[in-house]
Amino acid sequence: MINMERARSVVADFQTLLDATPPEAAHVRPEAEAWTLSEIVGHLIDSASNNHQRFVRLRFGDLKGFPAYEPEPWVQAQQYDGCDFAMLSTLWSSYNALLLHLAACTPQQAKPNAWHRVSDSLTLEFIVADYYEHLQLHVEHYARRLAEVQTFLSHA
Repeated sequence: MINMERARSVVADFQTLLDATPPEAAHVRPEAEAWTLSEIVGHLIDSASNNHQRFVRLRFGDLKGFPAYEPEPWVQAQQYDGCDFAMLSTLWSSYNALLLHLAACTPQQAKPNAWHRVSDSLTLEFIVADYYEHLQLHVEHYARRLAEVQTFLSHA
């Protein structure tokens, strides 16, 4: 079952973090392999855009052969760290307002439609709920990274 109160809450929590991010913190890379805050937001835009396709396409029936999302190459290819953070933040916010709308108006009869992958099948209902679980993990990840970057900047 899609818990819309929880979905709205996790979106609001991430929005609060975005609003609290100083522009100078957005592009700090604390470790060579770590994503910057801008790259985390970029990844979440990718997640929103990929899931948008699933949320809509699965309303019409099952999906077979639909591509998966590969975070590392996508983030690297799109060079999110070179983007204006305010633009990324606005895009994420707008995209997630749309996804909340789609989640709220998901037709009951479409919820069991499934994305058939090589290893398993995922229902639309699961995919929508999982999107917000994934976002919750990134709320926690982003909060830790923001604190880490702010500590780094205060010692620089």
